[in-house]
Amino acid sequence: MKLEKVEEDNGVLTVKLEDSNEAVANSLRRAMMARVPTLAVKHIDVVKNESGLFDEILANRIGQVPWTIPQKFDEEDELHLALKQEGPTSVTAENMQADNDEAEPVHDALIVELKEDQDIELEATAVLQNGRDHAKHQGGTVGYEKLGDGEFQFRIESTSGYTNEELLQKAIEVVQEELENAEASADEL
Repeated sequence: MKLEKVEEDNGVLTVKLEDSNEAVANSLRRAMMARVPTLAVKHIDVVKNESGLFDEILANRIGQVPWTIPQKFDEEDELHLALKQEGPTSVTAENMQADNDEAEPVHDALIVELKEDQDIELEATAVLQNGRDHAKHQGGTVGYEKLGDGEFQFRIESTSGYTNEELLQKAIEVVQEELENAEASADEL
C-alpha cells in the first residue's frame, strides 16, 4: 500500500492510495469521518439568555463549533468554556473563554446578535467524542473515487481541529489500533 499527496488547494487535500482495495479505502474514509475523536461542546448551563434565541437553539449553535484539541488532552478530560456578553454586539465563538489557552474555536462562527439591553451568560463543557457518537464530532468531509485497479483518490476537507493531513494520520492510527485489537482478540480464541 502506498499513500501519495497529490495537492492541497482551497482547504481540500487530494491524496492517492495505491496497491489497495475498496475495504481499506472505505475504512480510511469512515475513520476520518466517524472514528477520529474531535472536541465540541456537549453540555451547556445557561445562566442568562435575553437574546432572541431559545436556549435550545443557542445550545445547538454553540455545540456545532469545533475546537482545537490541546496537547495532552485525553478522552477523559473536559474543556470548560464561559461566555458573558452585553448587547448591542455580535457574539461569536471567539467570545467564548476556555480554561485551556491551547483550545480555540476552529471557525469564528456567529452565535447570536444581541440588541441593546440584551445580555447572555452561560457555561459549557466540551469533550472528545467521534462522529459515531454525534454528527458534530465528524472529523471532516471525505470522499474517494476509484481510479483503476487498486488505485483510489481521496478528497479530504477537515471540519475539525485537525489539519487535513493530521486528520488522515489520525485515521490511519485509529484503523491500525482497531486491527491490533482484533488480532489480540483472535489470539485469545
